[in-house]
Amino acid sequence: MSIDDINKRKTPIVIIDKTLNKFNNVVLFPEKVEKANNMLKKIGLPKPSKLSTK
Repeated sequence: MSIDDINKRKTPIVIIDKTLNKFNNVVLFPEKVEKANNMLKKIGLPKPSKLSTK
């Protein structure tokens, strides 16, 4: 397969390494997750805005 064939494809060619499955249920950055959870508790999620249709 040439570079031109790859560039013309609609779907990307991606190979996912199966050894990464060992990280499925592991929190890699627990301090960042805790910080994000604290921010969400304090601030909360933004309220959805209503879009006006004409």
